Amino acid sequence: MTKTTVKPQIPFELFLDAIANLPLEEKHQLWQLLNDEINQSERNFLPEDSYDWGSQGQPKGKPLEYIPGVGLKVVGGKNAPT
Repeated sequence: MTKTTVKPQIPFELFLDAIANLPLEEKHQLWQLLNDEINQSERNFLPEDSYDWGSQGQPKGKPLEYIPGVGLKVVGGKNAPT
């Protein structure tokens, strides 16, 4: 007999409703599981060694923020001070 894997598709809103109905202890367990997964993903994504900017360090620049679906955007607009 062969093993069959099923990957159910759950609408995100239904998933959020299910989380909302969990007891507090189970929400904490879920949070810990997600936090561990996020940390592992970030460790796999980020380079092991930090970038060497040289003796002058990282150059000055304008502060940026990441907006999902848009990308990087200068905080305060293009006329923001550096």
